[in-house]
Order: sequence, then C-alpha cells, then structure tokens
Amino acid sequence: MRGSKCRCSFSTISSRRVCPRCGRVMEEAEWPDEGSVLSFTRLQAMPEGLKEPHDLALVGIDKGPKLVCWTTATLKEADRVAITEVNGKFLCEPVDLDLRLNEDGSKLD
Repeated sequence: MRGSKCRCSFSTISSRRVCPRCGRVMEEAEWPDEGSVLSFTRLQAMPEGLKEPHDLALVGIDKGPKLVCWTTATLKEADRVAITEVNGKFLCEPVDLDLRLNEDGSKLD
C-alpha cells in the first residue's frame, strides 16, 4: 500500500505533496496491506450494485494511515484484516478464518 507521510506523523494513502496539518513537504511511503479494525458499521440500505450484506470498516494500518474499506465479512474491533484495492475502492477480509463471525457474534463452523 502506497501513500504519503510527514515528519509530524500525519500519513495518508493518497499522494500528497504538502501536509494538510503542518504544511511541510511530504515523503512517499509504503505500508503493509494488513491492519486492525478500529470500528465498523453494518449498512442497512445498500448502494446500487452491491450485494447484501456489506459492512464499512475503519482500519488502522500499522504505523500508517487509517482508511475505510468495504467488507462482506462480519468483523469486530481488533480483528486483523488484509486490504486490497479494486477499482479505487478498498476491500478488507479477515486474515484468520477463525475470526469470521455469524451475525449473532458466534464463530462460523
């Protein structure tokens, strides 16, 4: 995963020349394609073209930026997820299949 970072600790997955926080010149950066779920929400009304169910997850990349990604998995906070970019959208799936849960919170068989 590529993006930009600043000495002031601001980081983003987009390419930026100038930091929006402090105004310094930003450097190119690269981060792993894994992170931890910080928060998530289940969408009740799906945008056209998406099959249900879908969740949106806020994912923190280790020592990198936070990003919002789509997922069809049922996640919980602190789950480790792999992130992929498809047509400009970020998708995430649990790294460990044991982390997948049913809607009631029980583990899948």
